[in-house]
Amino acid sequence: MMRLTSMEITNKDFKKVMRGYCQDEVDEYLDRVAEDYEALYKENSVLKEKLAAVDDRLEHYKKMETTIQNTLVMAQDAAEQARANSKSESELIIRTANDTAKKIIDKANNDVIAINAEFERTRQEFNKFRAKYRNFMKSQLEVFDDMEKEVIKHYSIGYSVDEKEFGTALAAEFTESSNGDSDYSDISENIEEIKTFFEKEA
Repeated sequence: MMRLTSMEITNKDFKKVMRGYCQDEVDEYLDRVAEDYEALYKENSVLKEKLAAVDDRLEHYKKMETTIQNTLVMAQDAAEQARANSKSESELIIRTANDTAKKIIDKANNDVIAINAEFERTRQEFNKFRAKYRNFMKSQLEVFDDMEKEVIKHYSIGYSVDEKEFGTALAAEFTESSNGDSDYSDISENIEEIKTFFEKEA
């Protein structure tokens, strides 16, 4: 049903009948009704415009709320991701530090083992050298004892010779000996070997 307008109310014509209403009063009343209706119509239009504006603002606020909610969700997700990344990075740093520390400790242990092995090898070599040197000194002392015995055997008790020239003189005596005894030659060679050894050591 179409709504009435103020113009339609004003221009409305009623049929005239016997003993009807007063025409002037009806027209006057219709004019007032038309004015009031016009005022209500304008007010309604203004209210509709205001309501439309409010609806627009409400829609704007709803969009802003949605945007804010989405932003908060994204920020929350970003924060969760950042925490997860930080946790992963910290775990990686700790794991790397532990691996590095383990490598350093393992290398230190290996170095200690290598040093101990080198020390043990050096100690064994020193022990071998000391044993050889003791054996050599023992053999040389035995040679000296044998030389002393030979000197006592072949020389008179009163025979004396300068200590420095002892080896040379003894070797000459053995060389000039006419019997060609091989023991004398061996003693001379031992004397020269001893002299050479101790000259090198000096």
